[in-house]
Amino acid sequence: MMILAPEKTTIAGGRILIVDDDDGVRENLAELFQVVGYSVVTAGSAPEAMGKLAHHDVDLLLTDYRMPGPNGVELIESARRVKPGLRAILMTAFGDSFTEIESVRRGAIGYVNKPFEADEITNLVSRILGLRGD
Repeated sequence: MMILAPEKTTIAGGRILIVDDDDGVRENLAELFQVVGYSVVTAGSAPEAMGKLAHHDVDLLLTDYRMPGPNGVELIESARRVKPGLRAILMTAFGDSFTEIESVRRGAIGYVNKPFEADEITNLVSRILGLRGD
């Protein structure tokens, strides 16, 4: 998946944990968020993400839905047990209304369908973190 730079670059701040089993998606998202001013931690699976959460102060969890092992919704639920105030966004290429409802029920406060534009995901993250810089 190729993600183009956002139309508007702002210095955002905050640390995002990006979790996706697709190396290319994970690397592209990490680069995108670093360009707009976020600190980024990445993981390729839910167990790796839980290990990163134990060692990094994270403001937002941005996770894919379909991954080997625990899926993104299960990860959000586990992560919020460890860090109750953690904000989370679920990304998926296989979304339906059930997945969206289940993700919110288990702790996500954002949901985005893949593929998405850089502006769409960066604006969503900025709104959720309360760092919108218009």
